[in-house]
Amino acid sequence: MMDIRQLHYYCTIIEEGQITRAARTLHMAQPPLSQQLRLMEKELGVVLIHREGKRWEVTQAGQRLYERARHLLREMENIQQEISDVDQGLTGSITIGTSSICISRVSRHISEFHRDYPEVYHKILYGDTSHLEELLHQHKIDFALLLLPVENERDYEIMPLSDDPFVAVVPREWTELCQTESLTLEQIAEYPLLLARRMSGEGAYENIIGEFEQRQLQPRVVLDCPDISALFSFAAAGMGLTLIPESEIQQVYADRLCVIPLQQAIIRTRPALVWLKSRYMSKAARQLIQRIITS
Repeated sequence: MMDIRQLHYYCTIIEEGQITRAARTLHMAQPPLSQQLRLMEKELGVVLIHREGKRWEVTQAGQRLYERARHLLREMENIQQEISDVDQGLTGSITIGTSSICISRVSRHISEFHRDYPEVYHKILYGDTSHLEELLHQHKIDFALLLLPVENERDYEIMPLSDDPFVAVVPREWTELCQTESLTLEQIAEYPLLLARRMSGEGAYENIIGEFEQRQLQPRVVLDCPDISALFSFAAAGMGLTLIPESEIQQVYADRLCVIPLQQAIIRTRPALVWLKSRYMSKAARQLIQRIITS
């Protein structure tokens, strides 16, 4: 009879794509892991992975087993966390996924939460919205702070936060522009532009370009990058100006950059807290989410 340990071994083999790598991940030798795979195939009476030298391919039966095993392992994680929460106070760990463009939305709350509950360990993972969705489905994060829209809306609980207006961040050496009280998109279109852009899917980049197109303007985009810190660095080096949510302004380059509001705050982000409906949420994670929502 297959057990949870074997299913964990099998899922690791599939996810690593190679028995040798899976053995390293599991901190065990390769021969015993290969033997466990053969025992599972013998018990089920099917081939799970076609192996020919260094080439291998998951069979249809093997893929179905992986999907069912992964679901079962996640349910076991939920059960363990739920039972553990019954008798414990706020302890354990919270893993939060966030885009670099949203980190300021949670930094203060996490700091205050740590002050009140010092036994809770926090881990932060970065990514754009599509990557954070992957992490949610892989149960690698408890919840995400990301920019809407998301791809799989039906899978999630979504708690929108207040919109955040964009501002222009301009190299301080552009003296004349820095003396301007506010900027229009018509003015911005005359300068080289640095923009944040998701690795996949639509987001703030497409919204900004859309605002220019509505005004029949052609922005001079010279660089796009998923990391907001990199945009500050390039802007500070004088490569161009960038458009950033107001809450994300960093002071590290304050002596080399100036911040200018956009007229009528025409571009805004749509941040939200997002978590899987199907996953048990720990007591600590629920408490932190409530604190962020009600602040």
